[in-house]
Amino acid sequence: QILKLLIGFTSGEDSMWKGYLYAVLLAVTATIQTLLLSAYFYRMSLVGLRIRTALISSIYRKALRISNTARKESTVGEVVNLMSVDAQRFMDLTAYLNMLWSAPLQISLALYFLWQTLGPSVLAGLAVMIILIPVNGWVANKVKNLQIKQMKNKDERVKLMNEILSGIKVLKLYAWEPSFEQQVLKIRDKEMKVLKQAAYLNACTSFIWACAPFLVSLVTFAVFVLIDDHNILDSEIAFVSLSLFNILRFPLSMLPMLISNMVQTGVSVKRINKFMNSEELDPNCVQHDHSEPDPVVVENGTFSWGGLQEEAVVLRNINVRVKQASLVAVVGTVGSGKSSLLSAVLGEMEKLTGRVNTKGSIAYVPQQAWIQNATLKDNILFGQTHEPNNYTKITRACALQQDFDMLPAGDMTEIGEKGINLSGGQKQRVSLARAVYSNSDVYLLDDPLSAVDSHVGKHIF
Repeated sequence: QILKLLIGFTSGEDSMWKGYLYAVLLAVTATIQTLLLSAYFYRMSLVGLRIRTALISSIYRKALRISNTARKESTVGEVVNLMSVDAQRFMDLTAYLNMLWSAPLQISLALYFLWQTLGPSVLAGLAVMIILIPVNGWVANKVKNLQIKQMKNKDERVKLMNEILSGIKVLKLYAWEPSFEQQVLKIRDKEMKVLKQAAYLNACTSFIWACAPFLVSLVTFAVFVLIDDHNILDSEIAFVSLSLFNILRFPLSMLPMLISNMVQTGVSVKRINKFMNSEELDPNCVQHDHSEPDPVVVENGTFSWGGLQEEAVVLRNINVRVKQASLVAVVGTVGSGKSSLLSAVLGEMEKLTGRVNTKGSIAYVPQQAWIQNATLKDNILFGQTHEPNNYTKITRACALQQDFDMLPAGDMTEIGEKGINLSGGQKQRVSLARAVYSNSDVYLLDDPLSAVDSHVGKHIF
């Protein structure tokens, strides 16, 4: 409307101040629009970031609680993709989410003012837009199917890369790099094929909607001139109409991105929903009754690593009662269920029958030591405050003092991922020292001396 007044001023004989006023109003309006859009996208980016953070936290929390049966269905690669790729889809969509209602509103207002300017001929342009919508819908459906294929390929590739990086030493020793490289490239070729198809379809969508304002204006002006000889396409009608068509350009250019992001997010919603609905371990399978005299009690316990099938049951009719301040050793052949018993006490197995009760805090030392990518000192303290006397006493008891003396930075030596620069015995002793430093009420040690020398084992014992 301001542009219409400005064009009307140029053809009339109004005062100069009116022309300046219209020009300033036009500039101010454009500036305000830019500022509001920038503020909007900034705020929506923050909202999207919070949604992404909340999703990543929820997925990570769920990954720690899923049952052993569900863990078999979800690989590490799939969980990583859920947190890195699928959560990002929500952030990408958030910026355009309000276009669901604002785009139709902007299009409706622009068409209303076009009707006021061009009359019924605007219906011809509207018909062009309506024809383009089902074409875009067909393309969006194709993109959705390709997106599902792409995510499956990505999961497969990430899973294979995790396996390669975990066993990189063996892979290098046997010179298997070319073989595994071919496997990764084979999956990558599948990904690239799907990505190219999706890119072509997205380019087609963007091209259609980029051409839409031009096609709409062309058809509308042609019909406007042809339906009535009295219709004259003068500068006022042409510039105002082109300005309104230009207003149509923004919502129409946003629609393909919105549709594409909605399709991708829809696929991610299904993937996240499937994972979040996975079966969880029962949080109440282990009771914490402090009135119980003994710190660890298992009565008539039957435990399984997943499912109720007969072959899944590992421990049957287990009865254990550990007295206060006592040392209990569970001895058996390989595969007899020693580690499973500790997992049952920790609540990591499915309890089918019986009762499990623990009292007080628990420290667990697994058979395969878990080491953080941090300093030796941080691995032992594990977030607790440093008490010099207690720390020195524990490191000496765990035979770590000699290792500290040999290392260039002592206990401040940086440890690589999974303790890559430590021997098996050193990792086991660090894990044991961490448990002792926690000053827990109950210690569950899973073969803690298996990786250490005999004389070191005697010293620790």
